[in-house]
Amino acid sequence: MARITPVGDDVKGPHEPYFERSRKTWGTVPSFYRALAHSPDALGHIIELTRSLRGQWRGEPERMRLMQLAILTPSVMNQCTI
Repeated sequence: MARITPVGDDVKGPHEPYFERSRKTWGTVPSFYRALAHSPDALGHIIELTRSLRGQWRGEPERMRLMQLAILTPSVMNQCTI
C-alpha cells in the first residue's frame, strides 16, 4: 500500500508535460514520478538531475551500471511490481 497516493492519469495540472514526456520515452509514467507529481517543481528537478547524470556518465558503462543498480535495488527490496 502506497504511503503517498500517486497522481493518476486523469488528474490535470502542471505535472502533465512531465508525464507526457515520460510516456513518449518509456511508454509509461514511473510510480516515483507519480508520487513526486504532488510537487511539480520537485518532479522537474529530479528529472533534470537524472538526465544530467545519465548524460554525464553515458560514456562510462561502469558508472551507468552502478546507477541502474542504485535505482533497481530498493525496488527489488520493496517488492515493487512496476
